[in-house]
Amino acid sequence: MIFLMIILLTVFAFLSFAVYKKSKTLKGTSQILCVAVSIITLAVGLEISLFNVNFYTSYKNTPTDLSQYISENKDDNGKYTVMSETQIEFPEINTEIKNIKIDLCDESPEKADVTVYLTDEANEYYFSTPTRTLYRDVEKSQYINIETTGKSSHMSLVFGSDEYLLKINSVSINEARPFEFSLLRLLIVIASLVFFYIFKPSSPLYTQKISDAQTAKYNLTVIFLALQCIIFIVIGTLNPVFLGITNTDDGYKLTELDMQNHNQYDELAQAILKGKVYIDNDDVPQSLIDMDNPYDTAARSQQSKLTGDSYRWDVAYFNGHYYVYFGIVPLLLMYLPCRAILNAPFPSAFGIIFFAAVFSLGVFKLLGYLCEKYFKNVSIGAYLLTSLSFINCCGAMFLVKRPDFYSIPIMCGMTFVVWGIYLWLKGRDTQKKKNLYLLLGSLCCALAVGCRPQSVLMCAVAIPVFFEYYFKNKSFLKRERLINLAVTAIPFIVVASGIMYYNFIRFGSVTDFGSGYNLTTNDVTRRGFNIGRTGLGLFTYLFQTPKFTAVFPYLEYTETKTAFMGKTIYEYCFGGLFAVTPILWFTPLVCKVKNILKEKKLLGFTAVAFLIGVATVIADTQAGGLLQRYFSDFGYIFFIVAVTVIFALFEKNQDGESNKNLTVLLFISTILSTLYTLCLVFSVSDVTIDVYNSTVFGTIQHIVEFWL
Repeated sequence: MIFLMIILLTVFAFLSFAVYKKSKTLKGTSQILCVAVSIITLAVGLEISLFNVNFYTSYKNTPTDLSQYISENKDDNGKYTVMSETQIEFPEINTEIKNIKIDLCDESPEKADVTVYLTDEANEYYFSTPTRTLYRDVEKSQYINIETTGKSSHMSLVFGSDEYLLKINSVSINEARPFEFSLLRLLIVIASLVFFYIFKPSSPLYTQKISDAQTAKYNLTVIFLALQCIIFIVIGTLNPVFLGITNTDDGYKLTELDMQNHNQYDELAQAILKGKVYIDNDDVPQSLIDMDNPYDTAARSQQSKLTGDSYRWDVAYFNGHYYVYFGIVPLLLMYLPCRAILNAPFPSAFGIIFFAAVFSLGVFKLLGYLCEKYFKNVSIGAYLLTSLSFINCCGAMFLVKRPDFYSIPIMCGMTFVVWGIYLWLKGRDTQKKKNLYLLLGSLCCALAVGCRPQSVLMCAVAIPVFFEYYFKNKSFLKRERLINLAVTAIPFIVVASGIMYYNFIRFGSVTDFGSGYNLTTNDVTRRGFNIGRTGLGLFTYLFQTPKFTAVFPYLEYTETKTAFMGKTIYEYCFGGLFAVTPILWFTPLVCKVKNILKEKKLLGFTAVAFLIGVATVIADTQAGGLLQRYFSDFGYIFFIVAVTVIFALFEKNQDGESNKNLTVLLFISTILSTLYTLCLVFSVSDVTIDVYNSTVFGTIQHIVEFWL
């Protein structure tokens, strides 16, 4: 049967190639239809041949039922009950084992780990195989292919260490595996082939300058923005623990999340509607109030054991009250209106998806404006490819895949900064509606600070953006410039006044956001700035190599090792930004295009943005530690720098060969950066898809690893 698989694959591949070759002789709609047929033909051929390799290789297997060996665990319904950490022996099998089928019942947990121990003709005693995860609702996962040397006399199954009862219909070996046509995998393959066709280095998109094809640029931007939003919706809803939607007898309702600290914005919304700015109801334990240092994590834990009191986690505690130290702007935009109008908590996942979509639109607008105004020789293909890379690889996708309360202020801050820079640049360069663009740009940047205080660093790009405009030849003394300057400053004054008042009524200081009073893993009030942490932060956030494996999702968190003899705060991280995102490797080439950037008045902008990115890395390291979500604080900043350099390189290298080589490098780096991001979406850390939506995780795993 394996020969049949090879023949089918060859036939479909030949047909696909023939149709694709025919498409090159056609034009317009006929060519598009021909390419579509070619792609679908190849995708179907792969699905019915290579992706079902287990069907062809096991076609002649003769199954053997081994359920008799666990008959003592059989219940009245004919099911077999197995406890965790139970070892089941299968003696005197004396046959070659090609696969094992463990048929799980509907009453079983969603997933269970099993380790197979075997003997064979080369091993008299048991040898172990890697632990395999079985998914109750993913039938393919319940088959385990076995590779042995000849016949096996004994076999043993040991189930995982979690405490559960596993319900099994049967255990058998050498089953003929069923044919499986996966529509989802077919669609993924088609989408991948379409992407490769559209953006391959020889694509005509790279021959059309963006300045000469505005209509095509607009239409393609709309299409890819819509597709990007669909991707965000799919990924943002994969983890149900963050959705905040419960199916009740009265229908679906918005509900609080099980993790209390993830409901802080909603609690603050309720408090504000009652005229308070703290989120407790005067129920802070007296034992916490009486502590000499309530921010000492170990002392707080010990006090809890002695008194039996429980203390809130990851909130700001100050003068006997709990506060939310996260930026207030997301609350004002989403949580407070939802609580005031619907009397229900706003689902953070919806906010993340919405702002991710707005962020994507902002990236398209910013990069499109850079091309139209400064780099008119950049092709539509390069513009689209860099835009999609920016959106998906700068850190936004990690926030979408974990759309929790912690991600909201970061996502909002990123969005406002990108829009602010776009509006500032447009306001500086245009005369029509100049003051409106400047006003909205400043408003966005000011709101970004109200989401994420670190965003105040990014506001420093105003210096290179406006320095020459306002200060060259003392132009700020002109009436028009004074009005422009006032319009630019007013939003900062208004928003800053509100934020400072909010800080003052909580902590008695206009500049204190409250993060220093956080009840978390360490005493932040005494954390301070220590130069010894900086090197580790720069290495971990920017340059640490990722840890890849041969098992889905192929990416594991990296180890954090340091010689810094002090308190180091870290969570799971998956490689430094520059180490895992090849598209950022264009950044050092700024030295090759500095004259072009200087000519277009973007050299200072690029340099300052890069320095702001580094400064943000240091600020996050010192203030919060090493956390994967913090990559989103500065990832988009470095992308702005890299994309500006890439556009300048295309502007400089307009001849055929140089442009083609640059296109190839851009295409390859985009693919590699995107593959890393896909691995990151399914990476296993703490509150992740493999734990809270294991069926989807298992389905994707076996779609990708079709050979298992």
